[in-house]
Amino acid sequence: MTRGSLAAIALIAGAIVGAPAAAQEKIKIGMIVDFSGPFATVGTMLRQGAETYTADHGASVGGREVEWVFRDVGGNPANAKTIAEEMVVKDKVSLITGFALTPQVAAVAAVANQAKLPTVMMVPSTPALMKMSPYFVRSSNNMQATVTPGAEWAARNGKKKAYIAVSDYAPGYEVQATFKRRFTALGGTVVGEDRIPLNTVDYAPFAERIAQSGADIVQVFIPPGAPSISFTRGLTAQGVGQKGVTVIGIGETDETFLPLYDDAVLGFYSSFHYSSTLKNPENDAFKKSLAAKFEKAIPDPFIVQGYDGANLLFKMIESQKGKSFDGAAAVEAIKGYKWNSPRGPMMIDPESRDVVENMYIRRVERVNGKLENVVQDTFEMVKPTFIE
Repeated sequence: MTRGSLAAIALIAGAIVGAPAAAQEKIKIGMIVDFSGPFATVGTMLRQGAETYTADHGASVGGREVEWVFRDVGGNPANAKTIAEEMVVKDKVSLITGFALTPQVAAVAAVANQAKLPTVMMVPSTPALMKMSPYFVRSSNNMQATVTPGAEWAARNGKKKAYIAVSDYAPGYEVQATFKRRFTALGGTVVGEDRIPLNTVDYAPFAERIAQSGADIVQVFIPPGAPSISFTRGLTAQGVGQKGVTVIGIGETDETFLPLYDDAVLGFYSSFHYSSTLKNPENDAFKKSLAAKFEKAIPDPFIVQGYDGANLLFKMIESQKGKSFDGAAAVEAIKGYKWNSPRGPMMIDPESRDVVENMYIRRVERVNGKLENVVQDTFEMVKPTFIE
């Protein structure tokens, strides 16, 4: 351990001992996320979700005024640890949240453990993160629990031969392994696999291999935006859809990115936890509140993850009403918590602190001239999984 790390830990320990959040004292929540760089859109959406929740429910809870403190990671995951340390020592935050990427959360684990700092992950879906700190809680999705319903849906609909094409980085490996494990367990065969470099511009060779593979289902995981649009067009150019091949992804067609596509994306399926077309009172109210606060914002899973993350944070603060804030007790209070979200019923698993939620099989269709993710099937309250 470096001298700098020891000094930081000492400062954090001193901050904890010297300044516990008193019963009626203002309480601060730190959001660590990208507001610049390639993931700035994600940071903006998470902040919009958190601020919409705060506008809906008020900036006080459990007898305390709540203040948000926002910090930019700046595209460098390693910055997250330094920011977390500064938030504890200088800003006196009692809880932290945000995070667009798995390495950002991993970087703050030591700080969360030392400061007993409840940490709500709004985006990262890597199952193994939950083992890094007893103070971690997830408001996004468990990747294994997201992919498994897609494999089960494919088998249920008579698919026998799968091709798996994922981006060449850790979340892609998780998708690849999870789909393969479940699909083959249900009697399917994987006829081809590709790990596509993140810097790929020309997806035609991958699309051609898929078209010639004899697969009847293709599981993909490609970053949303230009990469997924290019890949989708490549599949269409190869006539994959005309050959009766179903393509299923994760978040490639989330609402923020759908307007960037053309009709090549029609019929693209995905397994995910939210669609703006969901019919429930909470989603109706959420969309109305979002439009009132951020006129141009598009209801999107990232915004909902920020909204639900704020709900968990406020619930933890409420659990400490009339007491000096205790991070360990606040996390304990959230275990087993159930609520109705814009994405449907949800719960925090009491053993893992991971999220239990519905997964929806969505299909891109044109509705009144607009591309929408229309729900085709629902897997109710899918429990988190942690298969190595």
